[in-house]
Amino acid sequence: MKSALLWAVILALNVGISTAEAKTAAQLIIDARVLSRDPSGTGRARFTDSQILGFINEAQRDTIGATLCIRKAYVFDTIVGSAYYSLPSDFMQIDRVLSDNQKLEEKSPSKLDQASSEWETETGEPINYFINFSSRTKIGLFPYPIVDADTETVKVEYYAQAAELTVSDIPFDAITELTPFHSMLSFYAASEMGYIDGLISQADRYFQRYMVYRNNLNEYCRARPGYLPQVNVSPNK
Repeated sequence: MKSALLWAVILALNVGISTAEAKTAAQLIIDARVLSRDPSGTGRARFTDSQILGFINEAQRDTIGATLCIRKAYVFDTIVGSAYYSLPSDFMQIDRVLSDNQKLEEKSPSKLDQASSEWETETGEPINYFINFSSRTKIGLFPYPIVDADTETVKVEYYAQAAELTVSDIPFDAITELTPFHSMLSFYAASEMGYIDGLISQADRYFQRYMVYRNNLNEYCRARPGYLPQVNVSPNK
């Protein structure tokens, strides 16, 4: 595994970035205007700040969805009589689930159906978890507790989406390690502006630049899969 310093050098060489200070969304909007030659101070701007911010947020969602670079942990206590528990609003995909530090194996509802037609009524200490695709905002535990002795503390380690940006926010949840990648969002926004204006060649160049950033970010995050654990504690705890 390469050191963080070596990765910073590699990334700088590959995409022409530096370890500059973090940028706010407002600064990225200005950068996108410069790239697309859409100055806001002339009275002839073609895009509003709100429209460009929308492109920047679209880029952030695309980036995190493709790279799964934000990993968090959510902790809650099981409740007697409850099989389902709400997941955080930024939940994208589960990495692993621990119950009192013992790993729970994932089982699909269809697999549980094959094992027993009455599995949804079985009670006890959880040994499996499942995600029902009709309600992906919740995690289900099997079996589920009906007495205090069966309740446990569950930790869900999951991949999260970054918070939606306002003009004063820093991208990627202001994670310091991701600061060198902020400018990629401006390239995406400028490419969208170019496509709308019919400047296809320019838009293609900016989108290709964005994809180089995204591919390098994906490689960086895969090299450090556990670099950003964050813990949220359920209000039920």
